[in-house]
Amino acid sequence: MDVERVVGYIPAVRMKTGLFGSKAYTLVFTDRRLLFAELTDRVLTRLVTDARAAAKASGGGFMGQWGAQLEAAASAGRQYLAMTPEAILAETPGNLAVTPAEVRRLEIRRESREGSGGLDTDCLKIRIELAGRKLDLETEAELPPRDEALAMARRAFGPAVR
Repeated sequence: MDVERVVGYIPAVRMKTGLFGSKAYTLVFTDRRLLFAELTDRVLTRLVTDARAAAKASGGGFMGQWGAQLEAAASAGRQYLAMTPEAILAETPGNLAVTPAEVRRLEIRRESREGSGGLDTDCLKIRIELAGRKLDLETEAELPPRDEALAMARRAFGPAVR
């Protein structure tokens, strides 16, 4: 039997949960579906703790551990490349999956917005249309680049991706 594989991820995606609220997720693409891995405080703390411990074990002092901590927080999502889809879904109760049969349309577009100091920054806007509802998501930066994100999405969702 063919094993489901993780093919990539989009880190630090925000989904509105109300007028002022939002939740942070890492969108993990497999070759069969899209997983929403909630970026909870517990997950972030574990990533930072593991990175500091690894830096310390390899002889890193305070600055090395601090740098590893910053890198872990900035690259939240990389750990999913080494996990099975089932382990990703079991990581937190807020994690969920969306299959191609549920998705009517999936759009990923680049949008520029004014950042700090008047500099424009590019971000990704993602809209997933399901039966009866739409999910609107946004990143802080264009990571990965839009074309790469589209390629990941097309592997599982084919013609629904725009």
